[in-house]
Amino acid sequence: MKFTRACLVEPRKFGFFEVDEEPGAGQVLIKIAGCGMCNWELNFWDGHLNFQGYPHKLGHEFAGVVAAIGPDCKNLRVGDKVSAVDRGFGGFAQYRVTNEAACEKLADHIDPKYAMGEPQKCIITVLRATEPEAGDYGVVLGAGPMGMWCIQGLSGHLLSGLIAVDVDDSRLEMARSFGASHVINSAKEDVVARIQEITSGRMADFVIEGTGIPSLLDSAQDYLKSGRGRLILMSSHHEACQFDFRKAVDRGLEFRVAHPPYSRDERDDFRRAVCFINNGTFINEPLVSHKFKLSEIQTAFETMEHKPRNFMKGLVVPD
Repeated sequence: MKFTRACLVEPRKFGFFEVDEEPGAGQVLIKIAGCGMCNWELNFWDGHLNFQGYPHKLGHEFAGVVAAIGPDCKNLRVGDKVSAVDRGFGGFAQYRVTNEAACEKLADHIDPKYAMGEPQKCIITVLRATEPEAGDYGVVLGAGPMGMWCIQGLSGHLLSGLIAVDVDDSRLEMARSFGASHVINSAKEDVVARIQEITSGRMADFVIEGTGIPSLLDSAQDYLKSGRGRLILMSSHHEACQFDFRKAVDRGLEFRVAHPPYSRDERDDFRRAVCFINNGTFINEPLVSHKFKLSEIQTAFETMEHKPRNFMKGLVVPD
């Protein structure tokens, strides 16, 4: 099958390549319906990371429809809607050859364009690391897409309170619509005082940090209860920061880096994530603020890099 793939050819520059690939044993060919844009890939865009040399494939949040199957495939058929988590990028393309074992079926009513299961896999890792208990008070710092998915996933856990913190009122209102019981605009309110008020002085059992702002890691300790309050690092940090471990030591706090290597079982996290997509726990379409054609991928990454005020989540859709 001949198709077009977008690849970085140098930092901050995409090119387009015609490739010819067929599925091998245990593989399927997916017609890409949509591929999400991940902030982490900006590290490849600006040249700070490079795993492949140039041209360098990108795009790892893809879903679509099975267009062909190779020998020895047992579970999928042509026409099945799937989301996939497979190594090697390549989602910014019209098609992608993918291991069948890396795919999960989507329900018939799900639009695969928005079924980017890879980031939800990461959310399941975060939620399992958080270990929420009935009656907990939880805080989600940062109402971006990852924070919103955390709120969606936590909204059914019978918490005493689920608090979203951000500086954007429109995002906070969206967080409330997804299940946050309280919202705090940290640009206008004293976060510690508000959490004390909401929790009647108890403070939070857990805080999920999803801002990527290094200084907030230290501040987040002040939101937690003494005695095994859990600080969950969800976002990626690429700069050194000061972190006062005296607070953690004096108050017996726990610090968990809930990135993919922390997962108990990444494949099972992905299975659980697609179950949540299929049953409506994870709702993706409202979080997509910007859609781009594959031919517009240069503009897409420039937009994600500079992030206009209304940017939430980008999606690349093949032409």
